[in-house]
Amino acid sequence: MSEYAVAVDFGKTRLRVALADGQGRTSHVQEVDSRDFTSSADITEAVVKGVEHLRSGFEEPSPIIGIGVGSTGSVDPATGTVLSSGSLPYLRDYDMAAQLSDRLGLPVSVVNDVSAQGLGEAVYGGHGEEDRVAFVNFGTGVGVALVQGRRLDLGAHGSLGLISALPLPPDGRTVNQRAGGKSLAPFVGEDRVEGPECDAACQDAVEAAALVIGFVAGLCDPHSVAVGGGVWLHNAWFREGVKARLHEVLSGQTTGLSVPHVVTARLGDRAGLVGAGHLGLAAGKSPAFGARAVTVRP
Repeated sequence: MSEYAVAVDFGKTRLRVALADGQGRTSHVQEVDSRDFTSSADITEAVVKGVEHLRSGFEEPSPIIGIGVGSTGSVDPATGTVLSSGSLPYLRDYDMAAQLSDRLGLPVSVVNDVSAQGLGEAVYGGHGEEDRVAFVNFGTGVGVALVQGRRLDLGAHGSLGLISALPLPPDGRTVNQRAGGKSLAPFVGEDRVEGPECDAACQDAVEAAALVIGFVAGLCDPHSVAVGGGVWLHNAWFREGVKARLHEVLSGQTTGLSVPHVVTARLGDRAGLVGAGHLGLAAGKSPAFGARAVTVRP
């Protein structure tokens, strides 16, 4: 019998639960609006309900062997605890892995949502098996993940890539304030507000995004920089502007840093679920997981 994992993608606006297999495929996707959540218990209940629905589609014994979660916020990789998320105070010290494992009797692996996206893209997005892939997400917020040889690098404390609150020159506004979807909301999409204010905000976002990608390329020296997130995926002016600005800034410099190979994430909006599913399968097959779950370093 084929083995499956439950993939969970939890962000500030939605929570998705899906069935995932070992080929990077997801199905039976369920989605709820997470903007109405007021406590960590709301997250637990939504995931439990989704898992029970997926289990009901199989005869016993269920082929679901584990759960992988990509969650917004800072995650402790040793315990699967969401330590904090600046705009969601109810996420502080939320022991997500333990709560879900206790309720569902399955091993659970939890990482930051951008880390899950980067893992999914690096493993199933057509990149080389030994490639070093930096993933940059321009969504509601901005984050980075690094995958080497299809293994996710979580950093020493699980906080690699949490760059959203870093101030940028020249005025100290943060990465999120300049290139995050929440700040850019009036200026993106079909209902964007046109005019000088829009032009200035868009140009500033392009400049900030090029700066972020340039720093990531310089620090990580990846084979490719895969970029995803709603702002990037749904706005051609942003993609084209950032690539042009990177080429303009880096093509003439003499430091040895070449223009990075920037590609749009091939998995698009599925990357987070695919990466979470990969984690869930790894958790289900790992002898390190016992009755109570902790995360496994993938």
